[in-house]
Amino acid sequence: MIEIWRGNANAWECDELGHMNVKFYLSKANEALGGLAAQTGLKNIHRADANATLLPKALHVRFLAEARPGAPLMIEGGWTGISDTGCSAVLVMRHGGTGKPAASFRIDLDHISPRDGRAFTWPSYFPAQLEARSVTVPDFAGPRGVADTSSGTTAASLERADELGLAHVGLGRFTPDEVDVFGRMRTEVLLGRISNSVVNFSQAFPEEWAFHQGQTEASIGSALLECRILPHRWPRAGDGYVVRSGLKSFGPKVRNIVHWVLDPVTGRPWWTMEGVAAPMDLDARKILDLSPAVRPGLDAACIAGLEA
Repeated sequence: MIEIWRGNANAWECDELGHMNVKFYLSKANEALGGLAAQTGLKNIHRADANATLLPKALHVRFLAEARPGAPLMIEGGWTGISDTGCSAVLVMRHGGTGKPAASFRIDLDHISPRDGRAFTWPSYFPAQLEARSVTVPDFAGPRGVADTSSGTTAASLERADELGLAHVGLGRFTPDEVDVFGRMRTEVLLGRISNSVVNFSQAFPEEWAFHQGQTEASIGSALLECRILPHRWPRAGDGYVVRSGLKSFGPKVRNIVHWVLDPVTGRPWWTMEGVAAPMDLDARKILDLSPAVRPGLDAACIAGLEA
């Protein structure tokens, strides 16, 4: 792998859990992707005057070691596959001091026209350049708790969310600072808006909800460990969204949750996501074991067959 980004976890990028928010992992990974593309001859895929760019169609992220405020970080990466109009990459974020992996990103991409989103074939030189920077996906970057699928199809809709009784956890509008130079929503918003909403998902994290209701003195949050994101359409500034969420399954420590981010006007999905998350004791800095008192509520909340 080649180095394609270096920086740190800024204090303002860290949240109530005391470590870098998931949104900024994707922000830095997107910068790194631009660096990898440039080193493979695609020049400036994120510039407003670019004739071609790379648009994610599926992302798999694993969060492997938390990054606390001020932590030095670097990202290395390479390509893992190519098709006529698409490619795949793997990126690994590492702690600069120890070299320990902090996160991994596997991204399937379309090679598109920035103006109309049309996918088109690669320049003649690119396949050889990509092959020279081809890498094998590290074992720790593979799927562990979510399905490893790249299909862009989904059953998600506002009508279906109502039928399934998915929880209403987020609502808002995309703002001008959330779009890129082409006017499309920036990649990090895929996790940013989920992060802003998931605290309301009381059915999946009753321990955290009890803390916010003042029923316990323990400081509890929920930490995302792994996720698979499937973008279906890319919002523009001013578009609205609603987040509907369901509990798919749970285990002794973790919960598999599904989020549908939907257009409240059309009912169609902007993006869908399956994640593996866990309640975390923020004082002890450890994941909580499943309490017998919580199990009946989680059993009742599970929705069989729920998919992103």
